[in-house]
Amino acid sequence: MAIRTTPETPSSDYEAMLPAWTKVETILDGQAAMQAAGTTYLPQFPNETDADYEYRRQNAKFTNIYADIVENLSSKPFSEEVTLDEGAGDRFKQLAEDIDGRGNNLHVFASEVFFGGVNCAVDWIFVDFTKARPRPDGQPLSLADEKSQGLRPYWVRVPAKRMLAAYTDTVRGKEIFVHARMLETVTRRDGWGEVAVNRIRVLNREPIFETVGGTVTDRVVDYAPATFEVWEKKTRGNGRLTSSWSMVESGAVTIGEIALVPFVTGRRKGAGWQFSLPLQGVADLQVEHFQAETALKHIKELTAFPMLAGNGVQPQMQDNGPVAVPVGPQAVLYAPPFGDSGQHGEWTFIEPSAESLKFLAEEVAAIETQMRELGRQPLTATAGITVVTAALASQKASSAVQAWALALKDALEQAFMFTAKWLNVQATEAPQVKVFTDFAMEANDEKGPTSLMEARRNGDLSRRTLWAEYQRRGILSGDFDADAEEQALEEEAPDPDAALDLTGALTPPDPEALAA
Repeated sequence: MAIRTTPETPSSDYEAMLPAWTKVETILDGQAAMQAAGTTYLPQFPNETDADYEYRRQNAKFTNIYADIVENLSSKPFSEEVTLDEGAGDRFKQLAEDIDGRGNNLHVFASEVFFGGVNCAVDWIFVDFTKARPRPDGQPLSLADEKSQGLRPYWVRVPAKRMLAAYTDTVRGKEIFVHARMLETVTRRDGWGEVAVNRIRVLNREPIFETVGGTVTDRVVDYAPATFEVWEKKTRGNGRLTSSWSMVESGAVTIGEIALVPFVTGRRKGAGWQFSLPLQGVADLQVEHFQAETALKHIKELTAFPMLAGNGVQPQMQDNGPVAVPVGPQAVLYAPPFGDSGQHGEWTFIEPSAESLKFLAEEVAAIETQMRELGRQPLTATAGITVVTAALASQKASSAVQAWALALKDALEQAFMFTAKWLNVQATEAPQVKVFTDFAMEANDEKGPTSLMEARRNGDLSRRTLWAEYQRRGILSGDFDADAEEQALEEEAPDPDAALDLTGALTPPDPEALAA
């Protein structure tokens, strides 16, 4: 646990969420990470020796179904590009082409935020501005100065585990951020090597208390403009981190606000920043699947090597212990008779029953099925909303993933509101964002395409509507062009005005008849 007097001190909300975040992060990291977690996700059996457990841990099997489910859900809103509306200003369009200053456009940035939100229940967008160099004459920077210095607002994605603390308050009916601490790890070159330096960015707004009769009360009526501090854990000459923190940068936030936007998919618990993970059940089942799959592999290995038993055979002793018996096709084992009776011992193999293997295999398959079913639920349309209704009402969420996509749209537009403030333009100039939400809701509707084709044959659907439904379900690609397809079909159709060539349909004449 972090020391309570340092900038890296996490909030109670962060500490409460950390075990869940660590679990899903470890699962996404794959087999090596799950094996390295040891007894956290693969308990040691009672009376199991450390050596036996270490062998089982290093050979543990892990099939990452959870990662496949998260990837599938997270890809749904991005089968079409995230774009700005046509009325967006040129400056916003230019920023959208490189929204984070690292070459990622709005679509790529939004997909990363969405994936993080689906996995961890929350992801963050921090809107910052590049640091300006003051003019030598002390005068304010002109537009030409800003352009020459490359000054611009840019977005920073802050994953859940990097947001150490976030606090809000309600002022004049609106929830605002009043304090936040973000972890920023910087890698610096150190000679021929490199060193990682821990940094914490602190954003803060001091409370303004109500004054009554010249006496300051404890009632907060507003907050002062935002400030920032950057704290760094210093390094020694050898590149090792020390335990001391020092502030390396500080100042006022020009727009006066903490430009922080949360993207939330989980259920928020109270007024704090704790959430229920939307895929918590799938993650828990993935750990159970890991344990069952490892157990199945381990028992299969034991079953493949049956145990040799010597019934009535006196073992040869050496050094106060039995001599190891050779086993294999080149080994010959003897069972001498007992005295003059003619009776002798017997060598046999004891093979474990296959019933335990069958049981474990069925359990592993059942867990996989349950995980897949839970993974489909966020795509399932809510009760009482038909597919046709959902397709027509594009702004109405009929599934959890659609609700998340609409929440992403809202978060991106809030980030553009902060961007507009950094650009010193009216908030009304902030653009609207287009996020694709018209994807198939019924993920388990296997008969959907067949039903649509049947409706087309019966004349209940037009060809264009059929294409639109196929595209929405991912059967046709996102860049499918109905107009181009119509033209291609017309070109393939025979010309009704052309004379029919029936030569190929006629029966060839008999060569002997022609000769006669």
